[in-house]
Amino acid sequence: MKPITSVLFSRLVVLLSLAGIFLPASGHGLTLELQRRDPVTGAITLQKEEVDPRRVGVIAVDVWNFHWCKTATMRVDAFVPRMNKALEAARELGMTIMLCPSDVVENYAGYPQREAIFVLPKVTVPKVMDVTCPPVPDAGGCACGRERCAVNYGWDGMHPALVIGPDDLMPDTQAEVYAICQKYGLTHLIYVGFHTQVCLLGKPMGLRAMKAAGLNCVLARDMTDAHPGYDPSRNFTPDLNTDQVVEHFEKHLAPTIHFQQELTRLGKWDSNWVLDPVRIAPWGTSMRPHLFEQPITVTLTAPLNSGAEIRYTLDGSKPSPASTLYTKPIVFTDTTRLRVSAFRDGRAVCLESEGSFARMSPMPPSPDIAIGDLKPVRNVGFGHTYGGDVRYSGHTKPPQKNKSNLGQPLKINRKTYDVGMGVHAPCALMYELKPEYQRFVALVGADENLVGISNGSNLALHPSVVFKVFIDGKEAAASPVMRVLSPAWRFDVRIPEGAKFISLIAMDAGNGSREDFANWANAGFVVRK
Repeated sequence: MKPITSVLFSRLVVLLSLAGIFLPASGHGLTLELQRRDPVTGAITLQKEEVDPRRVGVIAVDVWNFHWCKTATMRVDAFVPRMNKALEAARELGMTIMLCPSDVVENYAGYPQREAIFVLPKVTVPKVMDVTCPPVPDAGGCACGRERCAVNYGWDGMHPALVIGPDDLMPDTQAEVYAICQKYGLTHLIYVGFHTQVCLLGKPMGLRAMKAAGLNCVLARDMTDAHPGYDPSRNFTPDLNTDQVVEHFEKHLAPTIHFQQELTRLGKWDSNWVLDPVRIAPWGTSMRPHLFEQPITVTLTAPLNSGAEIRYTLDGSKPSPASTLYTKPIVFTDTTRLRVSAFRDGRAVCLESEGSFARMSPMPPSPDIAIGDLKPVRNVGFGHTYGGDVRYSGHTKPPQKNKSNLGQPLKINRKTYDVGMGVHAPCALMYELKPEYQRFVALVGADENLVGISNGSNLALHPSVVFKVFIDGKEAAASPVMRVLSPAWRFDVRIPEGAKFISLIAMDAGNGSREDFANWANAGFVVRK
């Protein structure tokens, strides 16, 4: 017996539902207000469609815990509280929730939500229509502006705050989603997630694939974000980029809904909830700071809280309704900690956001004496220490001269260095200072050889190292948190006369030491002439 097509299946669902013999009603009628645009003029048209929520699936695509662009990572983070509320309401209404982290779905092997997929009946996916559209706007995937991030595939799961319901499902392919639709009588799919023109569109469980199979596909325009771009010189922001992509979908691919408004009409959304942080571009944080050389332009937005006043501080204090009012993009010329929120009538309507920006000092000179040519008086690393002897952990090694800790070239931010030391944090190297040593210089960063293996798949999110220089037991200089493919941090530290010892420390950033391989490149001493 041949499988019925999706269109016939949808009609059968409706007929059986009318006869009262398919699925019980959910008790909540759902009226979707579908927004489309004329492909030529862009004029908006609205159409209402009644649907039983039990016939609706919600597909959350690639709500990852990491992205190679730090700003894109934080924009995902910004949506998760909103998504959790929407998915919770959708579950209560009887909708079927599908969480689809594509690349890393098999990292959920053993989860009931994933294992349930493999007992579904095998189905043949029909091709009901050809789905074509003009090229979608793509701004390149980095919303950090001039100091662009470098590509890696570091994500290894969904965002840790995304709630996984006990009855949710984790499909990965078109056939798996279609099998779920047949089992549960789904006729409509609402898409939320990232990054709209790449993942929601192009993945095998994505909107184009399921529309081709005959499903009624809808994009939730308030719960998606584009593969971003940022160019403040022409007022091009990640929000504008997302708006352009959403408009493209409305013209050529599928209607959109405002999910919050749909749930509000059903009494499933409280307008007093404070869910959305103010968005920052570029969006560095204390754990993944934005490093820059030239002055940067920072844009603040709260697109889901229209009319709110954005207020910010630069002195570390908590923002309040009396803090500086944001009226235009801010230019930072030096290391800055930004705290920002948004207010309406004196009440916070946005979660507080943090921005961390670190200005790099000028490039230091090359050393006259490399630390690799000196014998340290203290040398301890990642392992167990007994009476000064170190039993190194796992596959780590003692500090390595002129190569990474694992014996590869010293690499920081896509550049290879011939001179330096490769370590694994935590690690301490102490050297005796000589009177002729005038300055200590170095370029430091997370070793990025792991990016050469499958673009750092599942691993590139982990390295996070802080480098510190101590002179006679007192901290003389420190780096921000250094991540894979961050620009090398520059040390140029004056050595006081009469100083006895210098300690070079590489330490984890407070989130564990997994993959914390670190490099002291071009490290050594400039001597007095």
